[in-house]
Amino acid sequence: MAAASSQANSTQSSAVQPAPNPWLIAIAVIFAPLVAALLFASPLQAAVTAAGVIIGAASATSIQLWFRVQAKRSQFRRRQTSSRLATFAEAFSSIGWAATSVFMLVMPIAALISGLMTAGILVATWKVSPRRD
Repeated sequence: MAAASSQANSTQSSAVQPAPNPWLIAIAVIFAPLVAALLFASPLQAAVTAAGVIIGAASATSIQLWFRVQAKRSQFRRRQTSSRLATFAEAFSSIGWAATSVFMLVMPIAALISGLMTAGILVATWKVSPRRD
């Protein structure tokens, strides 16, 4: 009886887990070997690089999710297009987090300023994103 209930619990818990995002897996496959190689040269640089990649990918994914809208059937060809504002915000966010990562190693005060500016871009982008019900 206990074995059957533990098997049912393990089946239910595995069914509840969300599937991993294929884009994040692709980012991890690309950057993991680079960060691993950098780990041997400089652990600090590897940690800062990994943090920058994770924050940049999370920011870009968030922006895309904020601007996701349901397309009408008449716009079937354009169903995967994003707004220009989302595209530019994603680019500036990625550039900002990359600059913050570099500044973190060179000039920590500049990293603070760059990080605050990039966070400001994210906040402004979130404020102008379409509202959800």
